[in-house]
Amino acid sequence: MTEVLHISTTNRKQVVDLTDRIKKVIRKTKMQEGLCSLFITHTTAALTTGEVGEGTEDDFLQVIEQMIPRIHFRHAHDPSHAWTHMASSIVGPSLAIPVSDGTLVLGTWQSVMLVELDGPRERSVHITLIPS
Repeated sequence: MTEVLHISTTNRKQVVDLTDRIKKVIRKTKMQEGLCSLFITHTTAALTTGEVGEGTEDDFLQVIEQMIPRIHFRHAHDPSHAWTHMASSIVGPSLAIPVSDGTLVLGTWQSVMLVELDGPRERSVHITLIPS
């Protein structure tokens, strides 16, 4: 089963919690056990897991930006946002999360996060559910 989430981001840099939307897709399919594969089809956004709330997502965005050195980027389209391509590649475009008892297997404070690095934009996240 495959479904696409369409997400409208509202800021240049932003974290969007996708956890509830993904859980809703899993409930709709009634899959109890298996794997949830997620893939974002963009080069200036990424997917990861982490804590959302109390400013943690803003800290995360600041760390990502600071981990990319300020070099002379040769990105022909727009060198000013070249760092976003590097950061999204480092964070990554995909996740695989187990599903057990009909829900995502996540830690107490873990959420599925879309990391917007060059918004606001329309983003697509492909969800593939693989039953076991």
